[in-house]
Formats: sequence, structure tokens, C-alpha cells
Amino acid sequence: MKFRKIVETCIYSSDLEAMKDFYIKSIGLEFVSEEKGRHVFLKAGKSMLLIFNPENTRSTYGNNKKLPAHGAITPPACIHFALEIEDEDYEDWKNILKQNGIYIEMEVSWAKKQNSKSIYFRDPAGNLVEFVTKYNWPIED
Repeated sequence: MKFRKIVETCIYSSDLEAMKDFYIKSIGLEFVSEEKGRHVFLKAGKSMLLIFNPENTRSTYGNNKKLPAHGAITPPACIHFALEIEDEDYEDWKNILKQNGIYIEMEVSWAKKQNSKSIYFRDPAGNLVEFVTKYNWPIED
């Protein structure tokens, strides 16, 4: 048996509106659903980015106890995740970040990994977000 892929990544912020605005308007992820004050669900290609307010997810969910308690204390907790982009879109993504006033912390060229490149920046909660071109990791498409 083997895993096919990671289907969702969860991040946490007490300011869901700022995060929703950032990831939809500045980054271009697709809105799926939300529960005001609790979570925002966004589509990122073949994966989901879930943003939870940890104040409202550290206890079991709803009267039916549908989900286990989970969450990270924010701030200062921050995580890192990467979104894969096409090689030919790399410069366009850099320009989109700059046009939206998003500071690029670092760029890395992974010469030993089929010339893959990464752009690193922070979201409003301080999470380290990476745009990485294909072939950085030995994973299936």
C-alpha cells in the first residue's frame, strides 16, 4: 500500500478575514466554504488549504462531536507549506506578489533538483509560504 498525496494542509489564524482576503485576492486560491469565526476552506489545484481559528477548534466540533479537537496557538506559531507552480509561471508569480505588496523573503534555485526554483514569503499570520516549480520533490504528478 502507498499514499497517493496529501489532500489538505491546515494552518491557523485568529484573523480569518485577513487570511481569506490574502489567499483569495493576492494569491488566487479558490474559495470553497467557510464558517464565520471558525474556518475558511480554499482549493489549491488538486489540494485543499484549510484555515482554522484555533480558539474555535481546540474543542470538539458541534453538538454531534463531528471532529476531534485540534489547533495551534497563534501567534507566534507559524508553519511552512509549499504550492507547486509551473516553471513558465515563475516570473509571473513573482510579479503578482510584488503587485500585491507581498515581500519576497528569499528566492532559491535548486540546481541539483532539475533547476527547480522557489519563492518564499509570509502570509498575514506569519506562516512561511513557498511557491516551488515542479521536480523539487520525487512525487507523482
